Amino acid sequence: METIKLKGLDEEIYYTLSKDNLPIYIWKNEYAKSFYLSLNVKYGSIDTEFQIKNKKYKVPNGIAHFMEHIKFNIDKDSTASDLFDPLGSDINAFTTYRFTSYLVYGTSKIESNLNNLLDYVYNPYFTKETIKKEKGIITSEINMGKDQPFNRLYNEFNKCIYHKEKFKNLITGEVDDIKDIDLKDIELIYKAFYHPENMFLIVTGNVNPYEIEKIVNENLAKKNIDVYLKPTIIKTKEPNHVVKKEQIINACVEVPKAKIGLKLDKKNFKDIDDVKLNIILSIILASNFGDTSDLKEELLQEGLITYLNANRIVQDNHIIIDITLESKYLDESIKRIIKKLNNLEIDEEDLKRKINSSIANLVTSYESTENVNNILQNYLIYYGYILDNLKEVYENITIDDINYVIDKINTKEMTIVKMIKES
Repeated sequence: METIKLKGLDEEIYYTLSKDNLPIYIWKNEYAKSFYLSLNVKYGSIDTEFQIKNKKYKVPNGIAHFMEHIKFNIDKDSTASDLFDPLGSDINAFTTYRFTSYLVYGTSKIESNLNNLLDYVYNPYFTKETIKKEKGIITSEINMGKDQPFNRLYNEFNKCIYHKEKFKNLITGEVDDIKDIDLKDIELIYKAFYHPENMFLIVTGNVNPYEIEKIVNENLAKKNIDVYLKPTIIKTKEPNHVVKKEQIINACVEVPKAKIGLKLDKKNFKDIDDVKLNIILSIILASNFGDTSDLKEELLQEGLITYLNANRIVQDNHIIIDITLESKYLDESIKRIIKKLNNLEIDEEDLKRKINSSIANLVTSYESTENVNNILQNYLIYYGYILDNLKEVYENITIDDINYVIDKINTKEMTIVKMIKES
């Protein structure tokens, strides 16, 4: 077993590979009163086209989320809840664009909880009856989600940004997509992606790392683990320009909403790695649009906005800057925000403040079993490894780094999606 020391944080992560090649990451905190388990599959909603050896496959949109739902069935008469309720533990699961995660939160009986998690996720129980039943449940979920204004705004925004990227599709899929899912699709996805070599386990809490390793090895040894098929995701080539410059949505909303998006070619930032670029973009957006920014304070004081948030997404080929606002005076607010996007700035004093604040947040985040689990999860999905020097990365960011990135941000490829009250 290896230990990964997190520099400057006085924390360490235990790492080992199970006998069936399941990567295991463990954060031990002797003061923790609870534990948090996540068994993660590197398979998300965008992974609908893939190749195994020389054969190509295409499955319906929404199948990753559908698999997450149907995995809770253990057999004809029981579900995963029947395993965990007697232990007093909470279970959950979620699907994102990039991965699926199965979660357990508990305070005692770590061995039983971990065994149960491995047992139900690695249980290939799928039938036509359970698939048919789940289609009705997920169809209702899709329709309910579309009634949420911010969900609808986000979905339309993605359609205006992306031509070919699967990010433009709902994680749940559309109702018509769900209708197309059949038993063969589910069995294919399970066999191709739900393999220890395409998954990882994170355990956080007051646990014994060597005991965790022993439990996992003994559990998986009892299972019939097939040879890993090594599927390769088929990538799309996404153009640099947005699909639409502007979109208006009529909806039943009291306060109009909008999203302003910039689509930037990542090649322009090739001199900065993804970790550093993510941090720099976060600092720039927080300084110009965050709670302590001059712009947000002005817009609030003038009664122009009721909500403002700025986010960034660093992808393989593009960077998306996404600004969301709520305002009864959309046009004026949007005009002011675009002006700021064309005149981004930050001084050395504010940069120092933001870095110190970020480091403080990083340190305090290692006080919660759930937070640490989420942090490690994101490291492994988005970077492929545990970031052991994040504090140093923050400390080494200079004003020149900030200005280099600011100079590369422009509004040439911009989309504006407005959600206004139905007349």
